[in-house]
Amino acid sequence: MLRFLSAIVFAGLLLSGCATQGAQEDGAANAMHAYLAGMPKAELHLHLEGTLSPETTVRITRRNGLDYFTTVEEVKQSLASRPPGLMGFLAHHFKSQEVMQTRQDFYDATYKLAETLADNNIVYVDVFFDPQAHTTRGVSFADMFEGIDAGRVDAEAAFGVTINLIMCIQRERSVESALEMLDQAAPFRSRIIGLGMDSGPEYGNPPVKFRDVYSRAREEGYFLTGHHDVDVRDSIKHIWQSLDVIGMDRIDHGLNASDDDELTKELARRGICLTGSPVMRSTDPAPQDVDRIMALDSAGVCVSLNSDDPEEFESGYLTNMLILFQGASGYSRADMTRLMLNAFNSIWGTTTDKNAYIAALKSYAAAHDVVWGEVMSADDSDKAAE
Repeated sequence: MLRFLSAIVFAGLLLSGCATQGAQEDGAANAMHAYLAGMPKAELHLHLEGTLSPETTVRITRRNGLDYFTTVEEVKQSLASRPPGLMGFLAHHFKSQEVMQTRQDFYDATYKLAETLADNNIVYVDVFFDPQAHTTRGVSFADMFEGIDAGRVDAEAAFGVTINLIMCIQRERSVESALEMLDQAAPFRSRIIGLGMDSGPEYGNPPVKFRDVYSRAREEGYFLTGHHDVDVRDSIKHIWQSLDVIGMDRIDHGLNASDDDELTKELARRGICLTGSPVMRSTDPAPQDVDRIMALDSAGVCVSLNSDDPEEFESGYLTNMLILFQGASGYSRADMTRLMLNAFNSIWGTTTDKNAYIAALKSYAAAHDVVWGEVMSADDSDKAAE
């Protein structure tokens, strides 16, 4: 009888201990989530056309009298039924972006995006936009751009989010079309910070295809970047082209670099930042490419985390993505802060602006007992000591 009672008491203590441990783990997770939510953030890889919520899409669709995406459920079904891979993603993406037809549409999309970014404590963002996707449908470059820019200016005043704009080449289109886009952008050059390259398919449309376009853009003062999606044929070859032939200032995605030791070392040596996007679909067990990002980070490569097309992936906007990535990686607060520091260090802005952003991040980290020396890489720590 005594043994029986002792067993009951032991079982009760065990259950109590498990409950206490579970509560502690929940508390630690909640504290981490709160830290990531409150952290000042920069985002360097965000497509305007991928930020239309189902509700915004339907509102614009109805305003323009279109006969598709007229209900939220129709938009959600289109997202859910996409085939896997880049081209499956683009099938929905291309259809969705076509709802934007007027200056007001582009204004609304940009202003609403900034409001959501502010809710995520994003203080700086580079936003991609795809002129060729719109001008080839009869939308004038001026209407498209003035709508985006007016939304940007008004949103900055309302929400305090600094927004810079990166105009992208659609790589499946011709070189002549890309050069025409540069011509169309000339009157607005001072309000566009960079030239990028996106869309697809990527294989068969390598960076060197647009060598002359990038060369002219560099002469005109644009910063340069370009997409290198993950697990695309010749991805590593394309990254080398972007480094050695094009001379890109950043590499978008580019996570296949982790498969090549020489390329990994060269990226670290040059300090080229990869704008990683560990997005997650409903069919994914975890955010994509976490292991690659961790490997590159461990090798001293600058990697930042970005939401890419937040309305088209279940990972959503940046705060939620950071939470998902941290849960999958087990990264500490210092580790997560380092990835955000990478983003701020890679902003195309003045040293004064970057230093101000980094000072705010450092202050936030210190207020939450994060040791700055644990945030910085070994190389950064050595430089700081010097």
